[in-house]
This record gives sequence, C-alpha cells and structure tokens, in this order.
Amino acid sequence: GDVWNRITNGTAPDPVYAAPASAISAGQSLVIYCTGLGAVSQTVDPTVPAPASVSASGSVSVSFGGQSATPSFAGLATGYSGLYQVNVIVPSGVPAGNQVPVSVSVAGQTSAPINVTTH
Repeated sequence: GDVWNRITNGTAPDPVYAAPASAISAGQSLVIYCTGLGAVSQTVDPTVPAPASVSASGSVSVSFGGQSATPSFAGLATGYSGLYQVNVIVPSGVPAGNQVPVSVSVAGQTSAPINVTTH
C-alpha cells in the first residue's frame, strides 16, 4: 500500500499512516516499522525476505515525548527485504496530548519525529 511505497521510494512518511488510529498509553506494546537502522547481527541476502530474529547491531532507543524506552527487539522485519521492525513498550511518564513526538535513535542518529496521540 501507500506506506510500503513511501518506505521503498524514500518519500517522507504521511503522519496519517504513521500514527495509530487511536491513542496510545504507557505500558502498551508498539511496533514501529522503519528503514536505516544499519548493520545487523548476521549476514543476510538483501534480495530475499529476511529470516526471523536478525537484530540490529547498534543500540536502538525510542523517545516518546522525551521519555526514552529500550526496545525488546530492533532488527529486520521477518519476511521483508530492507525493512526494520522495532518492538517497544510505551514508557511511563509519557505526556498526554495529540502532538507527542516519537523518534527512533541508533548510532548517534535520530529519526525525524512522528507525532502520535497519547493519553
């Protein structure tokens, strides 16, 4: 769909597709799909879908309105080529609002923020 086309052609994400349909809150599990997390834990063929459990080599963190969270998994999305998946729990202390910035960081680089609604 539109999200995959934007990821593969380098177009900036559309917040309508990036943000959840409903508000998120502390303690909830969130899956973030992205590109650009760099090297991974094993050699993979980029022309075929990624196998399971290939993690990113760099230390990945996610920021929710300034509250940092360490993902339970950050690596290649199983069954896709060139797509990363970040599994994270929304941390306590996340501010409530409809413009809370979420960003992913690895190796000293931070993504552009995507605003989400939190409660």
